[in-house]
Amino acid sequence: MAELKPSTSWPHRMTSFQRRQADLNRLVMNYLVTEGYQEAAKRFMTEASVKPGPHMDTIGDRLRIQDAVRVGQVKYAMDLATRIYPRLFETDNYVFFHMQQLRLIEMIRDQKMEKALKFAQSKAAGFANVEPRHFHEVERTMGLLAFDRPEYSPYGELMYYSYRQKVANEVNAAMLRCEDANNKIKETPMEPRMMFLIKLILWAQAKLEREGCSDFHKVDLGHGDFEEEFRRSFQGF
Repeated sequence: MAELKPSTSWPHRMTSFQRRQADLNRLVMNYLVTEGYQEAAKRFMTEASVKPGPHMDTIGDRLRIQDAVRVGQVKYAMDLATRIYPRLFETDNYVFFHMQQLRLIEMIRDQKMEKALKFAQSKAAGFANVEPRHFHEVERTMGLLAFDRPEYSPYGELMYYSYRQKVANEVNAAMLRCEDANNKIKETPMEPRMMFLIKLILWAQAKLEREGCSDFHKVDLGHGDFEEEFRRSFQGF
């Protein structure tokens, strides 16, 4: 019987697994920090002995900005973001447009129709100079003004909490891009796919729970031993 090649030996496989586990730990840490799980990130940093990365220092600021967006305090969020990231809205017009759009939506939600109309027509809002790909979004938002109860209109989804969350996520991603540009950080080719995989796992287990299924191993980001959690989840890879 032929001997195993060194590359397939048990020590080599264990070393390979340890390297892979270190990569997973880094990706999990990156996920926790970028998504704003501040306390979980601190515990994971201790439990897994992993470095927090450059985004840990700004997690508090990013959370405050996102929380402001989630509760409809859009102008405050924009002012705070501009103080911390002076060029944020200069370099990301799409995020600026969505923040201004959300400001208009919040005025409509508060039934300040005259103020909303003035804002929409103002130069500061920037709607007159939007890119053609945004025309449809402007029209949908302005369409809310035509209804007494805009939340029940054909464009009512713009007034759902989920839309605030969508914009908050966009702002967070834009802030992270600013930090990466300032720190000259580049992602590895595998990193976006692995981050997507982590999000997919969390989404799938939430869906299973909603459907009443409990016979599966749940990845718990609130658990202290994240390394073991993800080892068990990825052990078949």
